[in-house]
Amino acid sequence: MKRALITGISGFVGRHLQEELLREGWNVFGFDIRPTGENVFVGDLSDRAALTRAVADYQPDAVFHLAGIIKSQDPQVYYTSNLFGTLNLLDAILRMEKRPKVVLASSSAVYGLTKSARPITERSPLRPVTEYAVSKVAQETAALRYHYAFGLDVVIARMFNLLGPGQSPDLACSAFARQIALAEISEQDEIVTGNLDAKRDFVDVRDAVRAFALLAEKGEAGQTYNVCSGNAVAIQQCLSEMMFKSKKQLSARVDPARVQKNDVPVQVGSFQKLHKAAGWNPRIPLNESLADLLNDWRERVKVELK
Repeated sequence: MKRALITGISGFVGRHLQEELLREGWNVFGFDIRPTGENVFVGDLSDRAALTRAVADYQPDAVFHLAGIIKSQDPQVYYTSNLFGTLNLLDAILRMEKRPKVVLASSSAVYGLTKSARPITERSPLRPVTEYAVSKVAQETAALRYHYAFGLDVVIARMFNLLGPGQSPDLACSAFARQIALAEISEQDEIVTGNLDAKRDFVDVRDAVRAFALLAEKGEAGQTYNVCSGNAVAIQQCLSEMMFKSKKQLSARVDPARVQKNDVPVQVGSFQKLHKAAGWNPRIPLNESLADLLNDWRERVKVELK
């Protein structure tokens, strides 16, 4: 039985990836700052000794590196976690006699300010506009160095905008879903938003983790793959679809304080490289992803309000 180690196994993507790998017959282990059950080593990416013990104990055939920071008020945290934490993990893997495949979770944020509405390919220039994006570019560059310098079998998956049940309310569509779910059981009738004009490439997290599993089998070392839908959708459309599914008549109001600085107007990717390498296509349509996200929040707010 193949053995997988998932860093950040308790997170949004990690939980879905664990389910996907178990369905595919993998033996799954985790490394996470939070205790989440059996077969999970509790530790932090800053702890080299803990990472070394985890990979030595589990002897994985594949490491899926998902752990990191997406949002922080302190720019240095992005580099401490996303860059230096990754270096600590890769150093630990170098000490192993049996070298596993490493699938590194990166982000479409590395492409940043695109100058065309055409689909982004893996050869498109990187123009990061946020500290998070810069930290992911640095993370990718460092990981590729371990491939070229030490022969590590590293594959990079650049995820575009994810959707699906269990998503954090820190991200726009999930924040909308949470507000709608709360409004349905309260006197609230207004959804507060940020910029709704931006267009994004949304892909369901369950499709994304299927791509991760395929890349562990078929991804070429030293290569980068976009994980996306190939469609640009306005955030306004996502909000409108969820409001239409609401059990209550609602209105939306843009809060200028929620409008993100350096917001990229349009971003859409091409998944043709991933399709060619692993036969992957997105399967779950946007309306299903949004419906599942909204239904998930309807259950979560019940727990919040207890």
